[in-house]
Amino acid sequence: MGARVFIFLLAIIVIVLPGPRVALAQKADGMVQRLIEGARREGQLDLMITSSQGEKGAQELLDAFKRRFGLGITTNADLSGQESQKFNQAIAETKGGIPPTFDLMQGEPPVTLNLFRARGIEEIPNWEVLLAQIAPEAYKVKERVSPGDLAGAGFLWATRTSGLFYNPKLISERELPRTWKQMGDPKYRGAFSMPPWTTITLMGLLKYEKKEWLEIVRSWGRNKPQTLNYSAGIERMLLGDLKFLEANDYYYFEHKAKDSKAPIALTYFDDFTPLREVMYVVRRGARHPNAAKLFALWAAGSEANAVFEKHAFQTNVTLGKGPVSQKVVKVLKERNIKPLSWFENTESSEKFRWLATKEGEEYSRTIAKAQRDGT
Repeated sequence: MGARVFIFLLAIIVIVLPGPRVALAQKADGMVQRLIEGARREGQLDLMITSSQGEKGAQELLDAFKRRFGLGITTNADLSGQESQKFNQAIAETKGGIPPTFDLMQGEPPVTLNLFRARGIEEIPNWEVLLAQIAPEAYKVKERVSPGDLAGAGFLWATRTSGLFYNPKLISERELPRTWKQMGDPKYRGAFSMPPWTTITLMGLLKYEKKEWLEIVRSWGRNKPQTLNYSAGIERMLLGDLKFLEANDYYYFEHKAKDSKAPIALTYFDDFTPLREVMYVVRRGARHPNAAKLFALWAAGSEANAVFEKHAFQTNVTLGKGPVSQKVVKVLKERNIKPLSWFENTESSEKFRWLATKEGEEYSRTIAKAQRDGT
């Protein structure tokens, strides 16, 4: 065979036979198509959507999902909130062998990990290949989109970053506590509120040792803060009853969108900024698993994030694609702040696992008491 003929035949082989990347893409396309076909056969999806999305936002989100995959299925969205209660119910369903109420649930690390440990979450096989096809921008940061113990089982759709809100008519940024520790200064007595939960408080272990952090929390309690959820605390601050409080930073953008002149400003603590990953998880034994898997993977991408931001100002600093998320990322970068989460590294995850031990549970109860009354 002459050299020219050989080269010609080789060129034909290269053109006809798919390379490794093409073959992998074709395999992924097949996997996605099987999920779509399975979802069509199931004909329904029962899921949780954050309450702040509202009915209009939820409908837009679900319409975008169905349009993306050409689905005509029925979608039933629960927007009532009560995340902790619903995950406790899911654990009870798992232990009792009861069919799950929801195909798909959304929650922060404490509740999602508890359900995972109770074997109530179904992992998605070949999730990396599927994510690369469904939400390639999320695949680029897949270790953060589906991190740590929940890799392949939980998929990030939003991040909740703790900010320090204040009423600039009552206190200047210069007068604010710059660290969580300074919030215990007696001069701030009665000036702020604390939420009725310890989700954020326990994240202080990511920065401080157990004993030191407990004393810091006790110092807050001695300042007699009012116990209010974030929404109520912010309303009281806007009315002038409080000077500042810690809350999820997206509330700032929500209130400014309603009233650009609202007396509310946002900054961040200098010592550490907690970040919680809000994830979608597919329930083990879900009645409509294919639809649930499709939505969980799709919700990790920028298309879904755009709808979340539009209606609920829910940010995703991991992707950093939406306009609100970009503003938060810009401020954090300018302030040289790196938010800390339970999934930050192995050491952080081990600290979270410790909270599930008897010793950790006792420490959590002590923290709750310290936050409430300073003892």
